[in-house]
Amino acid sequence: MTKKKKKFDFRKAKRFLPYILTGIVTLFLVSVGSIDKKNASASLSLDAFADENYKVSVDQLSGLYLVASVSDAIGLASANDVASNYVIVTSLRDAGQTSTGKLEKPPITNIITSRGVVEYVVNEGESMDVIAAKFGVSTDQIRWSNGKKTTDISVGEVLYIPSKPGIVYTVKSGETAQSIAEKYGSNAAEIIALNDLEVSGLAEGMRILINGGSLPEIERPEYVAPVVRVAYTYSYSGYGSSRLNVEELGSVYGAGNGYFPGQCTWWAKHMRPDLPNTLGNAGAWADSARAMGLPVDRTPAPGAIYVSRSGWYGHVGYVEAVNPDGSIVETEMNYGWAYRVIRATIPAGVAATFEYIH
Repeated sequence: MTKKKKKFDFRKAKRFLPYILTGIVTLFLVSVGSIDKKNASASLSLDAFADENYKVSVDQLSGLYLVASVSDAIGLASANDVASNYVIVTSLRDAGQTSTGKLEKPPITNIITSRGVVEYVVNEGESMDVIAAKFGVSTDQIRWSNGKKTTDISVGEVLYIPSKPGIVYTVKSGETAQSIAEKYGSNAAEIIALNDLEVSGLAEGMRILINGGSLPEIERPEYVAPVVRVAYTYSYSGYGSSRLNVEELGSVYGAGNGYFPGQCTWWAKHMRPDLPNTLGNAGAWADSARAMGLPVDRTPAPGAIYVSRSGWYGHVGYVEAVNPDGSIVETEMNYGWAYRVIRATIPAGVAATFEYIH
C-alpha cells in the first residue's frame, strides 16, 4: 500500500506570516544606518542611542517607522512599545539629543512642549513687537500664549511662541484635539499634525500650538469681569458735592495699572487705558495732562475724565453721558470706600466746576 503524501496546509501557515514579515524587517534594520558600517549586526534598541558617538540616520528612522506601522497593522502585543520607540528616537534626532538620561524619561506624557511651540529667550534690546515680527505672529498671540496682560518683557525671560499664527495652549485633563479645536476656532487635524500627536496623543499639561486659534474674551489675561449691579438707587451728599440716582455697581479688584488698586485714579485709568500712568494724585491730573499736551478744558463729554480738586488728594471719575441740563452721568471708584464702584448723576452746577481730560 502506497503511503499518501500529506499536503502543506497554507491556512495554518498563514498565521505565522506576520512574525515572518516582522523578522524580515528587523533583519533589514540591523543591517543599515549605523555610523560604523563594519558593525552591521548592531541592533536598533534604544540603548544604542545613548552612545554619545551614535548618530540617528534617516535609514534607521525609516526602518523604525516601518516596524511601527507593520506592528500596528498586524496587531502585535508590542505595537505600543515599538511606536513609542519611534517617537522618542524622532524627537532625539530633531533635538540633537543623545543623552541616556533623556532616554530614561517616560515617553510622550512628559513632553511638555510640542514641535509647534518655540521656547524663546528674550535678548537684550528686544521688545515683544520685534519678537512678534520675527516669528510672523501678533503681540496678542504672544501675550495670550504666556498669560501676560501687557507687552512688557525682560531680558532672559522665556516666552512660549507659536511657530505659526495661533496660540500656545496648555492641555487640560479630559480634553481632545476635537474639543480644543471647537472651543478655540481651529482644526483638529491641523492640531494633531502640527504637534506630532499621531502616535502620542494629548497629555494633560502638554503645551501645544492651536493653529489660527484665539482665546475667548473671558480667558484672556487682560479680561476684567463685568461689575454686578444692584437694583436700587439713592442720593448721597459728601465731599461737598451731591450724587443723585446712585447705582451700586459692586467692588472691582485688579492688579496695579500705574495707580493703586481701589482708588479713584485706578478706575479712571481702567476706563481710559490710553492715559499716562504718571499723572500723580487725582487733584493734579488736569495740570499734569495739560503739561503733557493732552486736551483739557471745562466742557464735559462722554469718555472724558473729570477732575475735581476738592479734598486733600482730589477726585477723578469717568463721564458716561452729558444730560441736556448740563448734569453728567459718571462712574467712579472710592467715593465713600475703596474698591466700590458707583454710577451717579452729578448736577450741572457741580459738573461745571470740574476740568475734563479728553
